[in-house]
Amino acid sequence: MKLRDIYKDGLTKVFIVTEQDDDNELNWTVEPTDYELIPEEENYYFVKAYEVSQNGKTDCYIGVMTPERIAEVVIKQNSNGQTEIESIYDQEKSIIPAIASDCFGDYELFYSKENPQLGIDILKSAITKATNKNVVAEDLGYILRDEGRVKEAIEAFKISEENGPSSEYTFLELAGLYEQLGQLDKQTEYRQKYKDNGGIDQWDKSPNR
Repeated sequence: MKLRDIYKDGLTKVFIVTEQDDDNELNWTVEPTDYELIPEEENYYFVKAYEVSQNGKTDCYIGVMTPERIAEVVIKQNSNGQTEIESIYDQEKSIIPAIASDCFGDYELFYSKENPQLGIDILKSAITKATNKNVVAEDLGYILRDEGRVKEAIEAFKISEENGPSSEYTFLELAGLYEQLGQLDKQTEYRQKYKDNGGIDQWDKSPNR
């Protein structure tokens, strides 16, 4: 099917681009998939998404390139039922995927400042079915951290730890979160885990280190 006809399939969550020779993206060929999350395989996908406001959300689609997890275009339906393509950088409201991602990337893809809870709920509901639970848990943890929900952020980053974190920085985040709670023993523990996993010691400024 052509990208311009994407709204005719209301069930598919992830479409894969199979032909993109036309300068007009709406003429690209896409095929439905049975993916429940954005996959990590290298491809260009169009994914069910939401345009978020404080009082609600509007269905749309977002183009996502993997494995970089870059999103630059939005597909919307205008008041006449016609499909339109817009740059994500021109949006006045946040656009976030309606499903989580197995592909690692910038957590802000799921962070809608108008209604952060929407992205949080999308990520929470996906952890159990995710192949890469650490990726979903880290996206969740960073949003919860930014929202000041420290204990919940710790819970999310602990899920990442249990499933093999994407980098040593998960331990650094946990150290900082435990510091906010005044749990200095846990802070010290996770600082050490950060260093043990290749992190550069940010606390000892000795010139001999």
